[in-house]
Amino acid sequence: CTNKNCPIYYISVKYKAFSPQINNGKREYLGSFNTQEEAQTQIDKYKNGGIVEKSESTLFEILTKKNDVRLEANKITYNTYDRNESLRNKMRKYGIADKPIQKLTTQEIQGYLNSLKDDCSQSEIDKHTNEINSGFNYAMKYKLVNENPCKNLEPVESSLPVKIARPFELDEQKLLLDYIEKAPRLTDIRSRMDDITFKNIIKLAFYSGQRIGEILALQTGYDKKHYTSDIDFEKEHFVISKTITRKKNKFILGTSTKNSKKRKNRGLPDSRNIDFNIAPPKVIENILKEQIEHSKSNSNNTQHFLFCNDDGTFINHAQVTTAFKIICRKLHIQDDNPKGCHIHQARHSFVTRCLEAGLKVETIAELIGDNVEQVQKTYAHILKRFKDDELNKLHQYYENNN
Repeated sequence: CTNKNCPIYYISVKYKAFSPQINNGKREYLGSFNTQEEAQTQIDKYKNGGIVEKSESTLFEILTKKNDVRLEANKITYNTYDRNESLRNKMRKYGIADKPIQKLTTQEIQGYLNSLKDDCSQSEIDKHTNEINSGFNYAMKYKLVNENPCKNLEPVESSLPVKIARPFELDEQKLLLDYIEKAPRLTDIRSRMDDITFKNIIKLAFYSGQRIGEILALQTGYDKKHYTSDIDFEKEHFVISKTITRKKNKFILGTSTKNSKKRKNRGLPDSRNIDFNIAPPKVIENILKEQIEHSKSNSNNTQHFLFCNDDGTFINHAQVTTAFKIICRKLHIQDDNPKGCHIHQARHSFVTRCLEAGLKVETIAELIGDNVEQVQKTYAHILKRFKDDELNKLHQYYENNN
């Protein structure tokens, strides 16, 4: 009505477009348009395989964009970003990554995942599946596709044996710790990491159970009264708040730990304090004091790392594992391990010592900065060993009491 004498003298007419099919009991609202023709065009585009707008964007491009956005928003770490990049590159070699996402079918994705079963572990296959699925969810969010073909995928199971955490037995751990304490030379003469530094890294890993990247990220400050930063001798703890991670395939000092986001989601602080009493009296304190004095003597250590190379740069886990593996071979420890020993086994060994001592899983999870479910999953075979021991006590009880 255009009569100005009316209370409302003008009403603009809009044509609302809705999806042709009903999803979850209702039609999807596609927008409001000035003409009926514009609304019908939008509906026609929607009917064209759910595509709002034609796009030649490939799966590789969509996944790259998604990861860029999530990294910028601090939703993922650099380490996760690099891992996802390697997944995309593997998809590209197979041939599905460079295909427009609007043309990818469930059968093609299924074929790719099936091709991984003989070469990849179950966790690797799951990572590929989750990454492709997240790419299609991202495309749906921006109306590039209407449906996610991943919802019809058949789960793929790896044919490789399941990798299990392999700790050092107590006698193996004793042999290693005795050797690094007494051996005249621990690292290669060409190594930028000196013997004292390497020794204290290994000892702290075994006695605290923390991840090696988190240990190598520890920093110390110094004022006239006491040491500050990540180590507090007055409160008798050191602080895990960051880790050495990867960015574009280069090691960097990260700003958070591996599980910081999960801890925040559980309402916990992203950093955690590791009390000195996690080890026998004075053990942690003596390791830290010796290493602090040693690191202070390095004039190149301008960033105040607890552990650093001769040139002042931080040490990465690959350096430590290389030297550690050589020593294990020399001592004939786990000669049957085809890839050799890894420094992460010190963490597995710490958990095993805790279980041997009778600590509850909840306590262990808190000590190592994990959740209970992850500890139970990672150390299921070790937990079974102690479960069998406990059942033997029950059987003995029945026998003693007829």
